[in-house]
Amino acid sequence: MKKLIALLLSVLLIMGLMAGCANNSDKGDSLEGKHVFMFKSTGNTFGDLMYKGFEQYMKSQGESSVYKSPAQTTVEAQVKLIEDLIIQKVASITISTNGDAGYDAVLQKAKNAGIKVVSVDSKVDTDYRVTHIDPTSQAGIGQSLVQAATLIALGKDYPTDTTLKDATDTALASYTGDVINLGVLSASIDTPVQNGWIEQMKKELQRDVYQGKVNTNLDIKYGNDDLTVSTTQANAFISEDKVDVIISPTTIGVAAAGQALKSSNSKIKLTGLGLPSEMQEFMPKTDADNAFDYVCPYMMLWDVIDLGYVSAAATLAANKNEYDGKVGQTITIPAYGEYKERTLTTTEHDDGGTTIVIGDPYVFYKSNMTEWIKLL
Repeated sequence: MKKLIALLLSVLLIMGLMAGCANNSDKGDSLEGKHVFMFKSTGNTFGDLMYKGFEQYMKSQGESSVYKSPAQTTVEAQVKLIEDLIIQKVASITISTNGDAGYDAVLQKAKNAGIKVVSVDSKVDTDYRVTHIDPTSQAGIGQSLVQAATLIALGKDYPTDTTLKDATDTALASYTGDVINLGVLSASIDTPVQNGWIEQMKKELQRDVYQGKVNTNLDIKYGNDDLTVSTTQANAFISEDKVDVIISPTTIGVAAAGQALKSSNSKIKLTGLGLPSEMQEFMPKTDADNAFDYVCPYMMLWDVIDLGYVSAAATLAANKNEYDGKVGQTITIPAYGEYKERTLTTTEHDDGGTTIVIGDPYVFYKSNMTEWIKLL
């Protein structure tokens, strides 16, 4: 009897744990008619925060949303999940993809089933999406990351009285030291969004001001948006000791690099796209701090929650047949939080499709880190 009671208690405990691990946005209910947000994989703070904004908008409009992401950061895992969502007759899928190929067949099925698809952050093919939501332009991110990395290599604080471009041009004009070498710790080798940013970094380095002063060849390594792999690649940069600054355009990669650089006491510095809450150990947080006493003097990103909010607005408008993603079309984002009402215009994307670009990258540095740690 004691063994039976113990067994029953164990079963009840396991069932309780399983219930506690269930996705709060989908408690086993039918997904029919719901709006699905899918990120690259589970356990990614960037995706979690995007869904927070997505859910907030959908709730404000009286709609139901669900957060569904695969455990593995692969195209195959997302495709399988999309297959399941089609069977369950969801209303829409808003997705940040793990690659730029391999989705055509399943997205054609979704299209045939009348499911609206909007991509965000990392795009799907033009034939299968209504539009793509970019937090900022690819050129804006690529250029800004190279400019920030160059200024950091030169020991320059984040410029608050001019633009990154003007500060970089001024600093390089009088620079006569050794050639600066930049490394990139990216996501996977075929992730479209990071690859687009890297191409813009390369274009930025072709400007005359960099010639003979900054190496125009980037040392690129891939961490697969996995903490362990990203840490290994960051340590490879450290052991090779060939770069002055690592640029990591991925929140997982920049946090992994921050920890690796701090633990090794490396002289290599860091910048990239990161979340203040995850980077607070590696960055200055008050005006009194010397930014260069820290691994990452400054970095940038955008309002990740707002990115999800805007993508939800576009998705719902498409689902209601009020928006079809053509160039020149607008969507109106209602006022919420600190944001006033905004009207965003659909423009042509360089892949032949369309996009909605929300704004410019936002720089986190010692004067604003403390307030942003609480938010992102």
